[in-house]
Amino acid sequence: MNIPVWEEALREAGLSDEYADVLLGFKHRFNQGIPEHVVGSERWFTPENHLSEDKAREDIKNGIKQELKANRMFGPFKHKELVFHFDFFRSNPLGDVVNGDGKIRPINDLLFPRNDPVIRSVNSFVDKKDFTTTWDNYNTVFKFFAKLEEKYELALFDWEKAYRQIPTHVSQWQYLLWKDFNGDLLLDTCITFGGVAGCVSFGRPADAWKNVMEFKFNQLEEVFQWVDDNLFIRTQGATVSMQSVLQVSAALGVKTNEKKFLEFSNEQKFINFVWNGRRKTVRLPDGKIEESIAQIQVTARKAGSDGPIQPWHLATKFEFVLDSLGGPAPKFELDGCIQCKLRCDHPSQHCWQFIEWPPGHHQKTHYET
Repeated sequence: MNIPVWEEALREAGLSDEYADVLLGFKHRFNQGIPEHVVGSERWFTPENHLSEDKAREDIKNGIKQELKANRMFGPFKHKELVFHFDFFRSNPLGDVVNGDGKIRPINDLLFPRNDPVIRSVNSFVDKKDFTTTWDNYNTVFKFFAKLEEKYELALFDWEKAYRQIPTHVSQWQYLLWKDFNGDLLLDTCITFGGVAGCVSFGRPADAWKNVMEFKFNQLEEVFQWVDDNLFIRTQGATVSMQSVLQVSAALGVKTNEKKFLEFSNEQKFINFVWNGRRKTVRLPDGKIEESIAQIQVTARKAGSDGPIQPWHLATKFEFVLDSLGGPAPKFELDGCIQCKLRCDHPSQHCWQFIEWPPGHHQKTHYET
């Protein structure tokens, strides 16, 4: 990060005091809340990785090469080398998840080991109450769109490898080592996925960045955040451009994901919904409708329906006008549920399926007969 530019930007916006912790973190790196600790009398604790598939291994090997080249990681080191630098050190088993774009993301399993009375996991040392944060979820964006009176245009900005842009305090490095596939160790100097504090360590700089953008570009109506994804909103005809946002962001030292960087237009996909600022509508992305119907059909069959299900109002393509929530048509509820009334094969039976959003909420199903 370009700290002098950050200092000037926050000072101009009157945000220096509010984000003093962010500047401190940029200068001295961000503490992850991990205290000094050991595992018995051992000099190290370096369990085996979880990975088994060759595809995941190759992708992560390539990712490690990129991190080493960018000087965000250092190594590999032998255990006998690190004992001269740390009284105790540990690695955490590597796992993997698949991103929405199909790329494999390594996950540091900081919850390992689980339910072990002798060896505590790294995350068990960190108090979650010290690292709480919130993002702009579906409900927040919905309420904004529901009260719109003018026509708006939407744009997207995505931080490139967001967590990897935030440095971790030196005192934490010995507890966040990676074990490579040769059994050697890598020193990781940036936030890792899987840590309790990671979301806040990124979230605070992200909030500061958002507020700086809102100050620099007063034609912006709103900026919504979901972790590293940002939805920019301007009134139709406003002159502020995302290229200008990109230039200011680059001066701060923030890297953007160019594949997810989209200029202002009537419609954009954000938090897995497609929002239209001109028509004031929201809909499911292409392909998700069919997927949702298939899921609903399974649910309805569990209720005793063996015939085909024909959702009402399919012609609407599940697109809803956000200021017209009444009537019998499928609609978005303010509590974040999509309410779909389906006709089952039995003439006296109707199935109501509530699909909660965002992901992570449970599904609720109610049947009327």
